[in-house]
Amino acid sequence: MSHLFVESLYNEDKSVTIKEFTELPPSIFDKEVKMNPDIGVCSILDTETTGLDYKKDEIIEIAIRKWLYHKKDHYLIKPIEVYSSLNEPIKNEISGFITKITGITNEDVKGKKIDWDVVSKLISESDFVLAHNAGFDRPMIESVPQLKEVSQSVIWTCSLKQVNWAELGFISTKQEVLGIFHGFYYTAHKALMDVDALANILLQGNYLKTILEDAKTKHVEVDCVQAPFATKDLLKNNGFSWNAPKRFWTRSVSEPELEAMKLFLSDEIYPQGFMKAEFTEIALNDRFKA
Repeated sequence: MSHLFVESLYNEDKSVTIKEFTELPPSIFDKEVKMNPDIGVCSILDTETTGLDYKKDEIIEIAIRKWLYHKKDHYLIKPIEVYSSLNEPIKNEISGFITKITGITNEDVKGKKIDWDVVSKLISESDFVLAHNAGFDRPMIESVPQLKEVSQSVIWTCSLKQVNWAELGFISTKQEVLGIFHGFYYTAHKALMDVDALANILLQGNYLKTILEDAKTKHVEVDCVQAPFATKDLLKNNGFSWNAPKRFWTRSVSEPELEAMKLFLSDEIYPQGFMKAEFTEIALNDRFKA
């Protein structure tokens, strides 16, 4: 991209009009689709939670919308089913901070319960599940006992990690900012709104194709065990994230990138040939697990 905004958004005077997004257009629901072997089913999912720790926090809202998509050309065709619900947490109160972010209060969720059987059904009927931050949503989903097995049986994909937004010219990976770059703003951190806003972004580019091509590529987890403290900024700037419990820097790379990564580590991180990094192949179904 040569400009900050999607090219099609520019007016004749080079200004950009940003519109409010409130729902998917009715025309996309009314599409007539003749089913054939090239059409599959996927789901876009989002959760709102009491916090960021999947081991102790709980889901307080979920939205999952099932779509028809083209298996070969990799684009969304038509939404066909949706489920959205609030949920009263059992062990946690909704803090003022979470209410400020999501707008959800303890009173809002009182007596509300997610039907996990419905969620399980939608996931099981999907070729893949897509979330904007699957590394967060998948562990939260799998913390629910009724969902763990079905979640682990499908491919999870991530529009945050599996699209190189910076390379495409976008200065942020936050979904609400990406929405603005694509010509719309919306009320973020409402689960169903987040789900449909993500779909609205995907409908404007070849992003789903990029995501699914990455999802089919073998990946390896690179754990920089005993990396010198002085290399932390270099690792962070090269896409590594800090694993606090295990106290090392980690990231996944595609198999074609592995040799270049090993060269980088031996030249820049582990001097004098003392390579301590560990490399573990990630099964396709295991991407974005806790």
